[in-house]
Amino acid sequence: MLHITLTQKKLANDPTDPLGRTFYGWDEHATTEQNWKNNRGYWVLGARAKRESYVLFSYNEQHEVVMAAEIAEIIDAPGKPGKRIIEGRPLPESHPVYQAYVGRPTPDSARVRNPVTYIDSTVGGWLCGCGCGTEIFSGEFVRGHEQTALHQRVAKIGTIPDFLRWFDALHEGATPAAGGSSGSTIMSRDGQLDLAVSSDGRVRLTFTPSAA
Repeated sequence: MLHITLTQKKLANDPTDPLGRTFYGWDEHATTEQNWKNNRGYWVLGARAKRESYVLFSYNEQHEVVMAAEIAEIIDAPGKPGKRIIEGRPLPESHPVYQAYVGRPTPDSARVRNPVTYIDSTVGGWLCGCGCGTEIFSGEFVRGHEQTALHQRVAKIGTIPDFLRWFDALHEGATPAAGGSSGSTIMSRDGQLDLAVSSDGRVRLTFTPSAA
């Protein structure tokens, strides 16, 4: 992952600036879009940068990641030999890369004098554990989806009390009859588990113990 360290905001006065910027560096009072447009170039970027999908920006006075963006393309900066401009878009707060890095301390590997560094990130490339199909880059769930996954599984048993009785019986080896509107449910460690769904969406779980 590409990482760039920004200094405090400075007014831009270069008439040959290919981006026509009014400032560069981190402006705490500007919007994310404004900070992105004024800091996406121009930089000395090698071949490795073109292989990266995301770029992080840290503010050197806070030692904190303040912005993340998706890289669409890296192009030459017109009139600036050896300099490059990053084409792309800033990431929203809901994006997994944003959630994994923005607002957190600058990675130790990026705390060097060179403003452009690379992070050998271990995040990325797996699906959210709830089954929604969203690719994530940190943890096991998109933020909030662990609750969705939990409630979906509770619903397969019935009500929350049904679920608690089922769980306790399964782990304690008891054989209670589940009360409530979901009907009787017999539990044991070994046996056959039958799941039935009625026309109104209610779920009935029946556990038949194995013969001794």
